[in-house]
Amino acid sequence: MNSEQKKALVTETWTAFGKGDMKTAFANMSDNVSWVVPGTTPNVSGLKRGKDEILKFMSGVGQIFPEGLNSEIRKTFCDGDTVIIELTNRGKVSNGKTYENEYCFIFELEGDKIRRIREYVDTQKAKEILFS
Repeated sequence: MNSEQKKALVTETWTAFGKGDMKTAFANMSDNVSWVVPGTTPNVSGLKRGKDEILKFMSGVGQIFPEGLNSEIRKTFCDGDTVIIELTNRGKVSNGKTYENEYCFIFELEGDKIRRIREYVDTQKAKEILFS
């Protein structure tokens, strides 16, 4: 895959997550995919290993954002097998608050599948809006 194809794979995967299309999203991931969110925010931070743990995590996100979460991808970068996306997530929280936060995701590819995801976000801001 060339750089544009790798960026398209990651963008397609992220868009599928946003639409709740787990079948498409997981088709682009290796079976032993991992997703890490640094920090100490309960039910958010930590390492998720495998598609089952990621599905559990994403279903929790769906409960927090019953109307869905909208992502505005602003930039994508590719270097070798690493794709970085910068985006803004927005949505109406189940507690009635409005959520908006900036994110940076690093996707590491192995072959034509996503093998690792690292998420960087202001977890303190997320915690204050989502859980207070």
